[in-house]
This record gives sequence, structure tokens and C-alpha cells, in this order.
Amino acid sequence: MTQHQSESSTWAKRHRRALTTRHSHEDVLTDREFELLLEACSELSSPRDFQARFICLVAGRLGLRGGEILHLTTDWFDWDRKLLQIPQHEPCSCGYCRRQAAQEANHCDDLTEDEAVEARWHPKTVSSARAIPFDLSLRLELCLERFANRYDSFPHSRSSINRRVNEAAEGADLRGRVYPHCLRATAASYHAYQGVAPVPLQALMGWSDLATAQKYIRISGTATADALRQAHHR
Repeated sequence: MTQHQSESSTWAKRHRRALTTRHSHEDVLTDREFELLLEACSELSSPRDFQARFICLVAGRLGLRGGEILHLTTDWFDWDRKLLQIPQHEPCSCGYCRRQAAQEANHCDDLTEDEAVEARWHPKTVSSARAIPFDLSLRLELCLERFANRYDSFPHSRSSINRRVNEAAEGADLRGRVYPHCLRATAASYHAYQGVAPVPLQALMGWSDLATAQKYIRISGTATADALRQAHHR
């Protein structure tokens, strides 16, 4: 096989993967679907109803990842400044962290599993340690207050987060895929439609790449609409 044929074959494989790989931005919920999801949370039995609502709100409006929700503690809440502070490191040796540590150690010859566990928990990237305002709506603020009144930290496992979202989605009879990361994508889409600029959106979501924020804004069409209105209403 020539170098040109090899490069063509590699490109073709990547193209096929791109066509078959589904991305979370393709599963973003509309505002109506999100409200139906929240309504369905209240139909679950206690305490699953509140836990599901909390997960859906902090993922679907504040953009928290599943791992961030799992490791969230009330120490992260800055009530005076109305900020949720996601730290660079939160000591943890839960089952989720041990599994992640084992994977890291397997991929790094210089890292032992015990060393990887000691470094846990940490958010996905350096940019993921961030401050998120939670006074964007009274609904959000009250939900976090009620969480702090009931718990010191999220009381269940990573799989429980998935189950709560699945239970609410089934109750809402939502078509398509609904999972924690699609709720995070829903938050990004929601803020992009609200007109949040790329740099603040990147900071809110904890992305390391500005291009990701630009993608959500491009998909929303807000920037295009604003530019057209500005051009035609001078």
C-alpha cells in the first residue's frame, strides 16, 4: 500500500467513525422537554424525586458533569457570592474513583494505582475547576439550598445518577436518549441561546477548548441572527 493509499484509508476510517459516533449536542433537550423532565422528577417516590430534580437542574442548567455531581459537597457552595466552586482536588477513594485510577495506572507506566487513587478526585481538565453562579434563577437557588439542608454530599453512586435521570426520562415519556451528559449539553445550548458569549460560556462549562463554546453558539444561530438584525436595522 502506498503512502497516499494509507492516508486515504485512514481518512475514510475517521470519516466513517464521525458518521456513526453520536455526540451529546445531538441529544440536547428543548426547553419544553426539560420542563417535562423536571415535572416527571416530582412523580418519583421520595427521596428519589428530589435527587432526580437536583441532578437534572445542576446538569441541565449549571452544566455539571456526572463525576462533579457525584463528588459535590456543601463545602463547594459559597452562599455569600452565590457561587458553586468546583475544586481542583477533592480527596476520595470511592468505587468510581478507584476504577478511574486503575484505568489511569494501566495507561501510564510511571503511575501506580495507589498514586492514582491519592490524586483522586479531580475534575476532567484543569479548566474544569471553576466557579459557577447558581443564582441564575430562584428555582436553582432554592434547589441548592434544599440540597444543603438534606445532605452534606451527594448520597449515592455514579450509576445512581444515571438511574435517576433514566427514571425521570421514562416518567416524562421523552423520545430519544436522555442521560447526564446530554443534560450538560442542554445547559450549554440553553446559555448559548440566551446569548452568552464564547469566553464566558467556556468558563461556565469548564471546557479547555474555546472552539467547543463557539460550536454551541454556532449551532444556536444566535450570533448569526444578531449579526443579521444589526446589519438590517441600522
